[in-house]
Amino acid sequence: MSDSQESRKIVRMYSWDAAKRLPPDNRLGRILTESVADQDPATITSPWRKFFEPSDLVGTNVDPVTRVLAIEAAKLKEKWLQFQTNSSKEDKLDLDAFEPTVDGVIDLVKSLNASVQAKRKGGIVGKIMTRFHKFCDKLDSHSNMLKILPDGNEYVSIFAGTLTTIIKASVNHERLAEDLADALCTISENVADCQAELEIFQTTAMLEKIADLYAHVFIFLSSYMDWIMRKRMTRLLDSFNENLFRKFEPDIKKITDRSNLIKSLVAQSSRAEVRATRLHVEDIKRDIRLGREGDARHWAEIEYYADRIERELIASRQERRELVEEGRQVKELTARLTQMLEERAMTWLGDQRLNVGQIRGRRSPSPFYAGQQGGVSIMAQSPPLLQWVAEDISHGSAHLEDFFHRDRVRLPLEHLGPSAAPLEVLQRLAGWTASRTSASNILWISGPSDFTGYDLENPVTMLAATVVDMAAQSKVPVLSYFCELRPGERIRDGHTPETQGLMALAFCLIRQMIELLLPVVETDIDLSDERFAELDGSMECWGKLSSLLTDLVPLLPASDKVFCIIDGLHWVDDRETEKYISDLVRILRESKLKVLLTTSARAPTLRDVMSRDETLWVDTLDDWKEDFMGVDREELYPERGRVLG
Repeated sequence: MSDSQESRKIVRMYSWDAAKRLPPDNRLGRILTESVADQDPATITSPWRKFFEPSDLVGTNVDPVTRVLAIEAAKLKEKWLQFQTNSSKEDKLDLDAFEPTVDGVIDLVKSLNASVQAKRKGGIVGKIMTRFHKFCDKLDSHSNMLKILPDGNEYVSIFAGTLTTIIKASVNHERLAEDLADALCTISENVADCQAELEIFQTTAMLEKIADLYAHVFIFLSSYMDWIMRKRMTRLLDSFNENLFRKFEPDIKKITDRSNLIKSLVAQSSRAEVRATRLHVEDIKRDIRLGREGDARHWAEIEYYADRIERELIASRQERRELVEEGRQVKELTARLTQMLEERAMTWLGDQRLNVGQIRGRRSPSPFYAGQQGGVSIMAQSPPLLQWVAEDISHGSAHLEDFFHRDRVRLPLEHLGPSAAPLEVLQRLAGWTASRTSASNILWISGPSDFTGYDLENPVTMLAATVVDMAAQSKVPVLSYFCELRPGERIRDGHTPETQGLMALAFCLIRQMIELLLPVVETDIDLSDERFAELDGSMECWGKLSSLLTDLVPLLPASDKVFCIIDGLHWVDDRETEKYISDLVRILRESKLKVLLTTSARAPTLRDVMSRDETLWVDTLDDWKEDFMGVDREELYPERGRVLG
């Protein structure tokens, strides 16, 4: 426990003791009594104890103003206990180091920021910590709002304790932490805006609105923990294709609407615009789960979950429709690549711009198939389509995560500046990205045979990482993997390092395709748990694996604008893998994916299966190497630096 935490505990103990000894009519005694009214010595010495005990907020004497809030607070405590118990050691909050208080949240963020600084991490990690600091600046607004309510200190404790736990659980997962920070900042900014004048307008009606606001905040936090626990089950917590903020946008909007209503009520207190306020209240949709218990709560949860899947499905269809109609996301990616090209060769390019044309829609499958009955050919209706829930597919394929490393999906770019690729490479890459011809869906950029630099020492790999990052920033759907032969890794029975590395690539592509599926998929393709269970990681299952890859590609929304970027196939290219690499390239070429392959050394199999038009040869990397000199290997990847050195 830190010195500041110890000093705060001493102050609370003194306040509790002094409040009991001083007479009630003493002014100091009255103030201290109010400040520690809900505390006892056991709670002060063990502040998390209340989270492990049944809630005493929901009882026969509960204040009617906060009845619904009390129910949601009790539910949140139950969810917190389940969440904390099931968290991994890395994500679990140390209850001895932090307290369920506003100061505890701030202490945690400071501690996490110090850890980031100690590891000299910058870039997106630093930006995330800046957002959490911004959120901490608004925490007093939450505390002041909650303390207005009966049993307010108890709600502050539950709110702060939950925040501390979920921030700790999220900060180790880059995309998750970024979206959570955005969501908390959005909620807190709205609360801060409506909190300023509440102290002079504490009517019963206003207290009910505040209680309703925080009931929705509590149910959002509960839903967030539910979502993380589901993602842990499907092992997609580090997915780069999830957007938490968009997923919970309706929940955040409900909170925003209620904070705006409170702000409006404060503003109208002197004008008595009762009718406008009433109409505004009636227009705000209430969460169907609020205040329900037992079976009613269970069915409300099911209805809420079904409604959310339907909203996600509608939103995904709309987003893909816009993508098909406008091609705006690929235009943005093309623009980023073109800008990088222009910065290196403005005089050569002039004002030329590369434009993306209309995206061709995917042809729908025919609703009929040919059959035969009694020796007579007939036309019959196609087999009925089955509905598959993407989350169930993710759960059924979760074991595939055992066969590859998530840190090979993306590489960190915060250590280095923009790629210093030669003009001819950038020009070809920008042109290929914007190309509309079906013959150009695959491109191989091959480095010289005498260069074997690893990851961030390798300019060809960094070019691939830059394109992946640009695609993600442009919201272009992207599959990516950076092949490797990891030093010291245990080689499974029946494998060589090369075959195991190739299987890792294939399994990773499958998992990323599943992440890109619509929330509900209608198809006659078998996506059952049994089919995924057949993929056991052995080379004998390659036929089933390649069949699944072939089946999944057409299910991707707007698959002709999904990018697939694979770096380092030369690491896994040998006689044992030749036929499998050929098969994988065939599948990728026949798909509508835009496929970029990058290697920093010759890959014999690729040389045999790729045409000259699909290949860009880079004779030397001398011009690139200068930008990568002087980088500390152990700083970039400390777990590998000593082994590879």
